[in-house]
Amino acid sequence: MKRVMKIGIDARFYGLKHAGLGRYVKNLITELEKIDFENQYVVFLQDENYNDYIPQGKNFSKTILKHHPYSIKSQLFDFLELNKYHFDLVHFPHFSYPVLYSGKFVVTIHDLIKNEFYNKGSSTRNTFIYKLKHWGYDYVLKKALTKSQRIITPTHYVKKELIKNYVLAEGKITAIYEGAEDSFRIQNLGGRIQNEVLEKYRLQKEKYLLYVGNVYPYKNVQKLLEVFAHLKSNNKKYLQFDNLKLALVCSRSVFYDRLKEKIREMNLEDTVFMLGFVPDSELSILYQNALAYITATLAEGFGITGLEAMAASCPVICSNKTCLPEVYGEASLYFDPEKTAEITNQIIKIQNSKIRKKQVERGKKQVQRYSWAKMATDILKVYAQINSN
Repeated sequence: MKRVMKIGIDARFYGLKHAGLGRYVKNLITELEKIDFENQYVVFLQDENYNDYIPQGKNFSKTILKHHPYSIKSQLFDFLELNKYHFDLVHFPHFSYPVLYSGKFVVTIHDLIKNEFYNKGSSTRNTFIYKLKHWGYDYVLKKALTKSQRIITPTHYVKKELIKNYVLAEGKITAIYEGAEDSFRIQNLGGRIQNEVLEKYRLQKEKYLLYVGNVYPYKNVQKLLEVFAHLKSNNKKYLQFDNLKLALVCSRSVFYDRLKEKIREMNLEDTVFMLGFVPDSELSILYQNALAYITATLAEGFGITGLEAMAASCPVICSNKTCLPEVYGEASLYFDPEKTAEITNQIIKIQNSKIRKKQVERGKKQVQRYSWAKMATDILKVYAQINSN
């Protein structure tokens, strides 16, 4: 007879304010509520996002775990709070977990970007603080990998990287793909609504490339600026790029401000638009009307935004690095993110209407392989396997 489990989920990064990780946590809980009516769940949130989540199932409840996951206080006190519940299992959907917690747990490792890009330029801290924080990250990560009952990764690429960099049994790691929001799938919105959104952001249909994500150095957004500067300085050679814009959807941060200054220095203010945070209702329209979604990232763990674009019938041109070829397959045109000429050639190619139409159809087919519902089902199987051991 199957034993009912008491499961905790660390959802302190719940919600869209926390970008890809926030979507992951939000969709995991939403989909678990639809399929699991037996196990008892306690969802841990912070004060700032406590009201964002309203339990939908009778077997789901919520409470506050008040310390930020990256804080020293979280390491010193959160294990005591978790111990009060006597959980059969806790899911930490991020590497950061209280290392003094001795109960069974699952951890999701989304990527190893902090390892791949260990340099001062990727932080706003002084060198001493940066090295201290990285030591803390490395210590907590290694503890999570060794003490967890199971490790979940979003791609086989991340799974292979974990095995390559740490002494881990392959059977301990399960690669489970994530999904794309249904809200991004093509909608028959009136032309007036679409035009209002485009006008709001000073954009024209199929006259802009769209980037969505943070602007940390590893995202390599500056390379896109270099590409547009190249096009602008060779405008007679690239007449087809006349009036082509680059729209960057990214939340405010120190790196955002640095990039904005770089745009000014490169005299690209009339070509590159920083849109800040854009709600999903408007982002869907931006995807649908873009010439293409573009990213020159040097590393990813999954690449949700490219799938969002595909769901919205927006073709994708992207970096050929890390996991992206695994996730996007033939539904993207790829380039070496360090080579301006390759990026330029793929932008030229996507302007061909036949190629663009072909890539749109490939994208719509590719995105059907991924769903948050399937992800939650597969994760629930992992919970059950741990429970049966």
